[in-house]
Amino acid sequence: MRVLKNILRQLHTFVLWALASALLWSWIFTFVTDTSPDRKVTVYCYVDEIRDTELACALERTMPEGLKMIKVHSFRYVMFNIDSIENGDIFVVPASVIGEYDELFTDVNGQYGVKIYDAASHTGAAAEYLGYGDEDYYLFLGANSPHLEDGKALAVAMDILKN
Repeated sequence: MRVLKNILRQLHTFVLWALASALLWSWIFTFVTDTSPDRKVTVYCYVDEIRDTELACALERTMPEGLKMIKVHSFRYVMFNIDSIENGDIFVVPASVIGEYDELFTDVNGQYGVKIYDAASHTGAAAEYLGYGDEDYYLFLGANSPHLEDGKALAVAMDILKN
């Protein structure tokens, strides 16, 4: 009984150490496996479900030369790394939130966004990786993308549309 009381008295310390350890190892893993923005294309998807690792692997098979990786994140990732979204390369968003994030997007050759999913027909690009909701979705290039000039963001976007 005395041992159990002792453990319960120190439980908060164990929980705090476990949480701190998990956060530290997560940061170390990200630091070791990540690369600079000029060597990766980042895709943010505002979808209900996402198979981010599988989509990234599929896109990396035909990745433009000079890139080291393609990162695919859910918009939920943004709440932990708010600064990264401003330099996002590609965005997949539902029609209902386009106005919310309008300043993040740019046009390409006069075309602002490309419809990537049609809710009426339930068809769209990369549907095996992206769990779309009950509305139309659009693909945009990021206004601050470091890969607008070199065309790598556009090449990856075109690859998403082919999947």
